[in-house]
Amino acid sequence: MSITVKTSTWFEAKVRSEKMMADGLTKTVKEDYVVDALSFTEAEARITEEVSKTVSGGLNVDALKIASFKEVCFDDDNTADKWYKVKIQTTAYDEKKDRELHRNFHYLIQGSSIQNAYKNAEEIMKGSIEDYAVASVTETKVLDVFIYN
Repeated sequence: MSITVKTSTWFEAKVRSEKMMADGLTKTVKEDYVVDALSFTEAEARITEEVSKTVSGGLNVDALKIASFKEVCFDDDNTADKWYKVKIQTTAYDEKKDRELHRNFHYLIQGSSIQNAYKNAEEIMKGSIEDYAVASVTETKVLDVFIYN
């Protein structure tokens, strides 16, 4: 199992487009994508460029927002086709304040199932010196993630 973690400013986009269905009819679909970019303008341009390669008609970026996660984790085995938002809670001891500190981190993790995404989260955190717990794993509707090359 090999996981690649990419850290960036990620944007979540909701795109409405026309696609040719298997029965030959054109249908308007709404799909979610994630892209790394430096600004909203760049994110919209990159999403438009990438998605226009796969649609038969026009497209519209209906919504664009900065994602709650900073890391996207790719399953290098290329068997995973789903994306999961994973919340990891860490616990560390602050000696100056003499108390435990709890922090939450959010990741977008590629996986073939919830169990696989959980295992991928464990793989990412295995070198951590802080105590941690995988608090939640939620399947998303993200169809694809576009990284800057």
